[in-house]
Amino acid sequence: MALTEKIIELVLDKILLGGIVLVAGYWLNKRFEIFKNETNEKYHQRQLIAELENQQQQHISELENQIAMTRYNSELALIERQISEFYWPIYLRLEKDNVMWKRIKSLSPEQNVLPEAASVAIEKEFILKNHQEIVEIIESKIHLAENSTNSKDLIDELLKYIKHVAVYKTIRSVKELERFNPVDMNEPFPEKLFPLIESNFRRLQSKYEDLRKLEFAEFKR
Repeated sequence: MALTEKIIELVLDKILLGGIVLVAGYWLNKRFEIFKNETNEKYHQRQLIAELENQQQQHISELENQIAMTRYNSELALIERQISEFYWPIYLRLEKDNVMWKRIKSLSPEQNVLPEAASVAIEKEFILKNHQEIVEIIESKIHLAENSTNSKDLIDELLKYIKHVAVYKTIRSVKELERFNPVDMNEPFPEKLFPLIESNFRRLQSKYEDLRKLEFAEFKR
């Protein structure tokens, strides 16, 4: 009887131990599955975060490129306007004026001047008209000269030029004053005007060409 009970006790112990092992294995398996799922979820989360960060960085880079391109196009457009609407038309007219005034008898001390009748006609029909066109450009487009490094000196010279032209037109419209020139009225032609216009014009031309080369290099890359 004692032996039978002993056998039964051993069998029960084994069954109990087996049950414990089975439960423990089941629990460990479940925990492993949970751990694996949590690990996979964290991995996917990290991947998603990395992808979002990458997309955000790409978006920032695109915005920076757009801003840089907008600034570039704005700068290029401004220089184009400065050249085409202000410096070039003034420079061209001043160059023509430099050639012509030396041939006018009442303005030039040189010997190879035009006859008086031709001088009067050219002065009224060309030089004064040329001056008036420059004044109109200055009055309507002077804002295109405001951001130059020498803008203060340039604007001072432009204002002197406007006064010079106003006096010039006046004395040529009054018969009693025809023998006078602006310099006689203390309003000489501003000597610094042409060098300033020319230097700014050349500088902007060079800057414009450099910007276009930069654009071409970026496009090729």
